[in-house]
Amino acid sequence: MLWLDEYERRARLVPGLLAIFPLAILLSIMSLRQLPTVSYAMGAVVLIGTPVAIADIVRQRGRKAEKALWDSWGGPPTTVWLRLREPSENEVQRDLWRKAVAEVSRVELLSLRAERANPSRADQAITTAVGRLRDRTRDTERFKLLFNENRSYGFTRNLYGVRWIGRCISLGGVLVAGAYMAWLSVVRHQDGVTAENLFGAAVCSAFFIYWCVWPSAGRVREAANKYAQQLLQSSVTLKDEAPVATADSNE
Repeated sequence: MLWLDEYERRARLVPGLLAIFPLAILLSIMSLRQLPTVSYAMGAVVLIGTPVAIADIVRQRGRKAEKALWDSWGGPPTTVWLRLREPSENEVQRDLWRKAVAEVSRVELLSLRAERANPSRADQAITTAVGRLRDRTRDTERFKLLFNENRSYGFTRNLYGVRWIGRCISLGGVLVAGAYMAWLSVVRHQDGVTAENLFGAAVCSAFFIYWCVWPSAGRVREAANKYAQQLLQSSVTLKDEAPVATADSNE
């Protein structure tokens, strides 16, 4: 896809295509793809940049789901992990990340007393610092593992965001396939229960089960935690790579 980069194809376009795939199955079993008008329309859909529109819709749905999940988690994982007022499983690691993030971003993070006095400002400082850290880790070749985790999180989040669309389309596919077989048998007096039609109905059913089972808030949180951990660890990498300032010699 010339319109989309590697991240957009995997994290945004693929969830959208998975959601609408049952439509392609229906076109096949109903033999509509063989009609010239449908073939021309499908070609035009690709040429006018529909993949970009699909990716944008998926992105919006994913962002909306992300906001609701962050509210239920108490904030993004990076913010939660860097707060001093939050309990930490590893305070040594948290302090190491805070020092590195502050140094790399050049944004001062608030002390524990200041956090308790003004939690909103403390979160704003963390958000700003993490945002600047992201800007310094845009190089996908240098931070390949971070890019992979970000792409995995984007895919999982967006899949969760369009889950209801996928469920409705796949369930609709099952109902339409069943109605089509019944119409062939009752109205057209043809054998509607063919291997092709049964296969189409089975595929739509499998997709419905997939959309009901696989996308979940738990999987999104797991992917978000992996990405957050890799992002914060990249601040330590950047800090360690920074040149060490030396004092001028008087000799």
